[in-house]
Amino acid sequence: MQARLLKRLARHVVLPLLIFIPPIGLALQEQSEADRAAELKRHVIETLNVRPGDKVADVGCGDGFYTLPLARVLGPTGRVYAEDISDVELVRLKQHLSEQQLANVEVIKGTVDDPQLPPGQMDAVLIVNAYHEMTAPEAMLGHVRASLKPGGTFVLMEGIWDRHEGQSRDEQVKHHELAPSFAKQEVQRAGFEVIELRDPFLERTPDEDGRSRWWLIIARKTK
Repeated sequence: MQARLLKRLARHVVLPLLIFIPPIGLALQEQSEADRAAELKRHVIETLNVRPGDKVADVGCGDGFYTLPLARVLGPTGRVYAEDISDVELVRLKQHLSEQQLANVEVIKGTVDDPQLPPGQMDAVLIVNAYHEMTAPEAMLGHVRASLKPGGTFVLMEGIWDRHEGQSRDEQVKHHELAPSFAKQEVQRAGFEVIELRDPFLERTPDEDGRSRWWLIIARKTK
Protein backbone atom coordinates (compact mmCIF):
# COMPACT_ATOMS: atom_id res chain seq x y z
CA MET A 1 0.00 0.00 0.00
CA GLN A 2 1.37 3.38 -0.94
CA ALA A 3 2.46 5.52 1.98
CA ARG A 4 0.45 8.49 0.75
CA LEU A 5 -2.67 6.33 0.58
CA LEU A 6 -2.24 5.55 4.26
CA LYS A 7 -1.62 9.20 5.07
CA ARG A 8 -4.48 10.65 3.05
CA LEU A 9 -7.14 8.02 3.58
CA ALA A 10 -6.46 6.12 6.74
CA ARG A 11 -4.02 7.48 9.27
CA HIS A 12 -3.74 4.60 11.72
CA VAL A 13 -6.47 2.74 9.75
CA VAL A 14 -5.80 -0.26 7.49
CA LEU A 15 -7.60 -0.01 4.16
CA PRO A 16 -8.68 -3.69 3.99
CA LEU A 17 -10.79 -3.08 7.12
CA LEU A 18 -12.71 -0.24 5.46
CA ILE A 19 -16.15 -0.73 3.96
CA PHE A 20 -18.45 1.59 2.09
CA ILE A 21 -21.91 1.85 3.60
CA PRO A 22 -25.25 2.59 1.90
CA PRO A 23 -26.00 4.22 -0.46
CA ILE A 24 -22.71 3.08 -1.98
CA GLY A 25 -23.15 -0.46 -0.70
CA LEU A 26 -19.79 -1.96 -1.65
CA ALA A 27 -18.00 -4.62 0.42
CA LEU A 28 -14.46 -3.38 -0.08
CA GLN A 29 -13.00 -6.09 2.12
CA GLU A 30 -13.99 -8.63 -0.58
CA GLN A 31 -11.96 -6.84 -3.25
CA SER A 32 -8.27 -6.64 -3.98
CA GLU A 33 -6.31 -3.67 -2.65
CA ALA A 34 -6.09 -2.17 -6.13
CA ASP A 35 -9.82 -2.60 -6.66
CA ARG A 36 -10.61 -1.01 -3.29
CA ALA A 37 -8.44 2.00 -4.10
CA ALA A 38 -10.02 2.34 -7.55
CA GLU A 39 -13.54 2.18 -6.12
CA LEU A 40 -12.68 4.76 -3.48
CA LYS A 41 -11.27 7.17 -6.05
CA ARG A 42 -14.29 6.71 -8.29
CA HIS A 43 -16.85 7.37 -5.57
CA VAL A 44 -15.04 10.43 -4.20
CA ILE A 45 -14.52 11.91 -7.66
CA GLU A 46 -18.19 11.31 -8.51
CA THR A 47 -19.18 13.69 -5.71
CA LEU A 48 -17.44 16.52 -7.57
CA ASN A 49 -19.88 16.15 -10.49
CA VAL A 50 -17.25 17.15 -13.05
CA ARG A 51 -16.88 16.29 -16.71
CA PRO A 52 -14.22 16.40 -19.43
CA GLY A 53 -12.96 19.93 -20.01
CA ASP A 54 -13.57 21.16 -16.46
CA LYS A 55 -10.98 22.71 -14.15
CA VAL A 56 -10.57 21.07 -10.73
CA ALA A 57 -8.21 21.77 -7.84
CA ASP A 58 -6.86 18.99 -5.61
CA VAL A 59 -5.74 20.89 -2.50
CA GLY A 60 -3.31 18.92 -0.35
CA CYS A 61 -2.79 16.61 -3.30
CA GLY A 62 0.21 14.69 -1.97
CA ASP A 63 1.75 12.47 -4.61
CA GLY A 64 -1.42 12.35 -6.69
CA PHE A 65 -3.79 9.73 -5.29
CA TYR A 66 -6.74 11.77 -6.61
CA THR A 67 -4.88 14.05 -9.01
CA LEU A 68 -4.00 11.23 -11.41
CA PRO A 69 -7.51 9.79 -11.85
CA LEU A 70 -8.95 13.31 -11.99
CA ALA A 71 -6.60 14.12 -14.86
CA ARG A 72 -7.94 11.13 -16.77
CA VAL A 73 -11.56 12.04 -16.05
CA LEU A 74 -11.10 15.65 -17.21
CA GLY A 75 -9.21 14.65 -20.33
CA PRO A 76 -6.84 16.72 -22.47
CA THR A 77 -9.22 19.69 -22.60
CA GLY A 78 -9.56 19.82 -18.81
CA ARG A 79 -7.06 20.77 -16.15
CA VAL A 80 -6.18 19.70 -12.62
CA TYR A 81 -4.52 22.19 -10.30
CA ALA A 82 -2.58 19.98 -7.90
CA GLU A 83 -1.51 21.89 -4.78
CA ASP A 84 0.55 20.92 -1.77
CA ILE A 85 3.00 22.61 0.60
CA SER A 86 5.35 19.60 0.70
CA ASP A 87 8.25 19.69 -1.73
CA VAL A 88 8.78 15.95 -1.25
CA GLU A 89 5.22 15.10 -2.24
CA LEU A 90 5.27 17.43 -5.23
CA VAL A 91 8.47 15.84 -6.52
CA ARG A 92 6.79 12.43 -6.32
CA LEU A 93 3.71 13.80 -8.05
CA LYS A 94 5.77 15.14 -10.92
CA GLN A 95 7.42 11.74 -11.29
CA HIS A 96 4.03 10.03 -11.47
CA LEU A 97 2.77 12.54 -14.03
CA SER A 98 5.83 11.93 -16.18
CA GLU A 99 5.56 8.16 -15.90
CA GLN A 100 1.86 8.20 -16.80
CA GLN A 101 2.28 10.87 -19.47
CA LEU A 102 -0.38 13.17 -18.05
CA ALA A 103 0.06 16.69 -19.39
CA ASN A 104 -3.13 18.35 -18.11
CA VAL A 105 -1.96 18.92 -14.52
CA GLU A 106 -0.55 22.15 -13.14
CA VAL A 107 1.54 21.53 -10.03
CA ILE A 108 1.33 24.33 -7.45
CA LYS A 109 3.43 24.93 -4.34
CA GLY A 110 1.01 26.52 -1.89
CA THR A 111 1.53 28.18 1.46
CA VAL A 112 0.03 27.37 4.85
CA ASP A 113 -2.74 29.95 4.36
CA ASP A 114 -3.13 30.11 0.56
CA PRO A 115 -3.30 27.33 -2.06
CA GLN A 116 -2.33 29.85 -4.74
CA LEU A 117 -5.20 28.94 -7.06
CA PRO A 118 -6.27 31.23 -9.91
CA PRO A 119 -9.40 33.15 -8.86
CA GLY A 120 -12.81 32.37 -10.29
CA GLN A 121 -11.72 29.53 -12.56
CA MET A 122 -12.40 26.26 -10.73
CA ASP A 123 -15.44 24.14 -11.47
CA ALA A 124 -14.68 22.13 -8.33
CA VAL A 125 -12.20 21.90 -5.46
CA LEU A 126 -11.38 18.73 -3.52
CA ILE A 127 -9.69 18.44 -0.12
CA VAL A 128 -9.24 14.92 1.27
CA ASN A 129 -7.70 14.27 4.70
CA ALA A 130 -5.71 17.50 4.60
CA TYR A 131 -8.06 20.10 6.07
CA HIS A 132 -7.35 19.07 9.67
CA GLU A 133 -3.65 19.76 9.05
CA MET A 134 -4.26 23.33 7.92
CA THR A 135 -3.18 25.88 10.52
CA ALA A 136 -5.13 28.71 8.88
CA PRO A 137 -8.40 27.01 7.90
CA GLU A 138 -10.45 30.22 7.67
CA ALA A 139 -7.98 31.78 5.22
CA MET A 140 -7.73 28.56 3.21
CA LEU A 141 -11.49 28.26 2.85
CA GLY A 142 -11.65 31.88 1.76
CA HIS A 143 -9.10 31.26 -0.99
CA VAL A 144 -10.85 28.04 -2.04
CA ARG A 145 -14.13 29.91 -2.36
CA ALA A 146 -12.46 32.69 -4.33
CA SER A 147 -11.01 30.16 -6.76
CA LEU A 148 -14.41 28.70 -7.65
CA LYS A 149 -16.79 29.82 -10.34
CA PRO A 150 -20.30 30.77 -9.14
CA GLY A 151 -22.08 27.46 -8.55
CA GLY A 152 -18.77 25.61 -8.25
CA THR A 153 -18.54 22.54 -6.03
CA PHE A 154 -16.38 22.12 -2.94
CA VAL A 155 -15.91 18.61 -1.50
CA LEU A 156 -14.25 18.09 1.86
CA MET A 157 -13.52 14.62 3.26
CA GLU A 158 -12.13 13.87 6.72
CA GLY A 159 -12.20 11.13 9.33
CA ILE A 160 -13.01 10.83 13.03
CA TRP A 161 -12.85 8.13 15.71
CA ASP A 162 -16.09 7.88 17.69
CA ARG A 163 -14.21 8.13 20.97
CA HIS A 164 -12.71 11.49 19.95
CA GLU A 165 -15.85 13.14 18.62
CA GLY A 166 -16.69 14.89 21.88
CA GLN A 167 -13.24 16.42 22.20
CA SER A 168 -12.31 19.99 21.29
CA ARG A 169 -11.19 20.82 17.77
CA ASP A 170 -7.59 21.21 18.93
CA GLU A 171 -7.61 17.79 20.58
CA GLN A 172 -9.06 16.14 17.47
CA VAL A 173 -6.42 17.75 15.27
CA LYS A 174 -3.72 16.30 17.53
CA HIS A 175 -5.11 12.88 16.55
CA HIS A 176 -5.05 13.89 12.85
CA GLU A 177 -8.83 13.92 12.56
CA LEU A 178 -11.82 16.24 12.68
CA ALA A 179 -15.53 15.88 13.43
CA PRO A 180 -18.01 16.95 10.76
CA SER A 181 -19.75 19.36 13.14
CA PHE A 182 -16.67 21.61 13.28
CA ALA A 183 -16.02 21.49 9.55
CA LYS A 184 -19.63 22.10 8.54
CA GLN A 185 -19.80 25.27 10.65
CA GLU A 186 -16.49 26.51 9.23
CA VAL A 187 -17.52 25.81 5.63
CA GLN A 188 -20.78 27.67 6.15
CA ARG A 189 -19.05 30.63 7.80
CA ALA A 190 -16.77 30.84 4.76
CA GLY A 191 -19.82 31.56 2.61
CA PHE A 192 -20.55 28.13 1.16
CA GLU A 193 -23.95 26.51 0.96
CA VAL A 194 -23.69 22.97 2.35
CA ILE A 195 -25.65 20.77 -0.03
CA GLU A 196 -25.06 17.47 1.72
CA LEU A 197 -23.23 15.93 4.64
CA ARG A 198 -22.59 12.24 4.05
CA ASP A 199 -21.86 10.95 7.50
CA PRO A 200 -20.69 8.31 7.45
CA PHE A 201 -19.36 8.16 3.92
CA LEU A 202 -16.96 5.34 4.65
CA GLU A 203 -16.47 3.39 7.85
CA ARG A 204 -14.15 0.72 9.17
CA THR A 205 -14.96 -2.53 10.90
CA PRO A 206 -14.89 -1.96 14.68
CA ASP A 207 -11.85 -3.26 16.55
CA GLU A 208 -10.40 -3.08 20.04
CA ASP A 209 -9.87 0.67 19.59
CA GLY A 210 -13.53 1.27 18.77
CA ARG A 211 -15.16 2.62 15.64
CA SER A 212 -14.04 5.24 13.15
CA ARG A 213 -15.56 6.64 10.02
CA TRP A 214 -14.93 9.00 7.13
CA TRP A 215 -17.44 11.73 6.38
CA LEU A 216 -17.82 13.97 3.34
CA ILE A 217 -19.28 17.44 2.83
CA ILE A 218 -20.56 18.60 -0.56
CA ALA A 219 -20.87 22.39 -0.69
CA ARG A 220 -21.45 25.02 -3.33
CA LYS A 221 -20.36 28.58 -4.00
CA THR A 222 -23.65 30.36 -4.43
CA LYS A 223 -22.39 33.73 -5.71
